[in-house]
Amino acid sequence: MTTVGKQEFELSQGFFQLLAEERIDGVKPVLQIMNSRFTNDGSSIRLRLNDGSFSYATVLVRDEGLEKFKTFGMDKSQSIIRLLDYCSNATMKDGLRRMHLTIRDFELISKESPIIGTPVPHSGNAEEHAGFKIPNMTQAPLKESNSHVPSYGVSKNTKPVKSECSSNDSSIVPILSISPYLMQWKICGVITDKSTLREINTPKGPSKVFNFSIADKEGTEIKVSCFAEAATQLFDLVNLSESYIIKGNNKAIKTSNKRFNTTGHEYEISMRNDVEITKCEDKLPVPSQKIDLVHLSKIKSHTGEWIDVIAIIDTMDETADVSTKNGMRRRKTLNLLDRSAVLVQLTIWGEYCDEFTPDMLHKPVILKNVLVNEFNGNCGLVFSFKSKIIPSDDDEGIQSLLNWYLEERGTIQITAPQTTTNAPGFSRNLTIHAALIASSKNKDAGYFHVVGRISRFKEGLVYTACAQKDCKKKVVSQEGQFYCSKCGGDPTSSFKYCFLVSFEIYDHSGSHWLTMFDAGAENLLKKSAAEVGEILQTHGDIDGHNMVVGSLLNSIHNFNIKSRVEIYNEIETTRWSAFEAKPLDLTKYVDYLRSVITEAEDACVKFGH
Repeated sequence: MTTVGKQEFELSQGFFQLLAEERIDGVKPVLQIMNSRFTNDGSSIRLRLNDGSFSYATVLVRDEGLEKFKTFGMDKSQSIIRLLDYCSNATMKDGLRRMHLTIRDFELISKESPIIGTPVPHSGNAEEHAGFKIPNMTQAPLKESNSHVPSYGVSKNTKPVKSECSSNDSSIVPILSISPYLMQWKICGVITDKSTLREINTPKGPSKVFNFSIADKEGTEIKVSCFAEAATQLFDLVNLSESYIIKGNNKAIKTSNKRFNTTGHEYEISMRNDVEITKCEDKLPVPSQKIDLVHLSKIKSHTGEWIDVIAIIDTMDETADVSTKNGMRRRKTLNLLDRSAVLVQLTIWGEYCDEFTPDMLHKPVILKNVLVNEFNGNCGLVFSFKSKIIPSDDDEGIQSLLNWYLEERGTIQITAPQTTTNAPGFSRNLTIHAALIASSKNKDAGYFHVVGRISRFKEGLVYTACAQKDCKKKVVSQEGQFYCSKCGGDPTSSFKYCFLVSFEIYDHSGSHWLTMFDAGAENLLKKSAAEVGEILQTHGDIDGHNMVVGSLLNSIHNFNIKSRVEIYNEIETTRWSAFEAKPLDLTKYVDYLRSVITEAEDACVKFGH
């Protein structure tokens, strides 16, 4: 029996003539499904099959084959299959003898392919095509070059990852060259990262997903995403630090989503039925991780970005359960220190807390892809699903950092990074009018300074909040008890006061309202939230309010402000949050204003105005 091929697939040409002649013993033919439909009772599927020469319609799929057909969603697909378990029986109708083919099990080779050959309908009567020559009855295998064979196939005995092959394959291309413009490709590399197997909700229902990164000998990485059955079958077979060859086509390539991809590659790979993964017999070395080092003193210019840092773990807190908007979560915080003498807090959430053990304290660590976060002008780092700890053994730079820490830790002056500039003078100050214009043009105007006077405060300097340490949710009073909708549980008799201070400032150009919280408000009012709450409770809202803020009316300060634009009912509103109000040195400020006037006069003279 010979074979005929198209699109790199080979079908078992003449199989249905062999079937009609009852000469199919030992043959496991490769055939193509042309169309399919379920029987009325749903117990089987009727097929029309193509062997490259003939098409045949007296075919049923049952048992294991039926389950596979449903699992792989093969209805309306022109799939290529290999029959593994089947039987035939002859019937007589209108004096003609016909063969019925029942398929119990098959192997899926490709879920979709154009119709191969020009098949002629076969009635099942061998005499109609008695002159058809079938030169060989031996089973012909698929070509080795077939790139469409799904590596996570469908036979019970088919393994998702194929047997080993060599990395010395001339058809292997660099990972750097992977793009949608490369029609066929084959890459070889070592697994450098592997996520957990997660369950997600899709329009078709719950599904599984995981991804891994593979790097070649040049150190170039690319992300590979696995979904549904591919994720389930490949998760236990793809292992960190092991080598694999992946073969596919441009349909598996998509543009990288930078929010969830830290490989630096412009594209990523999706595991499809026509992508093949093969374990490599050569043990490739794990390529060195590329570290784009950012010193802790410079992280303020990378807010919202994923960066790499090398630092000493200076302090480490115990893991604690904290209340978040998504319920209770584990959290660990530690402080990092490097040669810039800047101390930065690293926050770790959930299962990642277990990666930082007590034996790492006072030792250097290389962290890749940690997120720079800012809150109230203070910069910190977050270790999340993208982040990883890079081994630092035998690194001279790491040892040098450790030696510096051991020798200098007791004497260095520690500072903290901020998103604001600590340069002397008022060069970054804006007028209120200029700041409002900047905010309207740039929805994320960031931080700036304004020198202004306080004209008035809104009532309600504090509010009653949940008594839990890490919760600031406003509580609901219920018959002398206080209920927190965030933490849940039974109402309690306790609460705490938290600041929510709103006040208006003005300068020669205009006025605007500010809001202050926490430490910033405490520094401005020179009282804690509990003290302010007690004063209001004792002296009443009006008198107590005047006692707290009376001395601050018309006082002048240099405010450090964060601007944000909010949209409510399709109306844009610019809101300012101040996290610091520094006392103003009027002498220095007057000198600054004089220098600005002098510079303006010089510019007018220079340009003839």
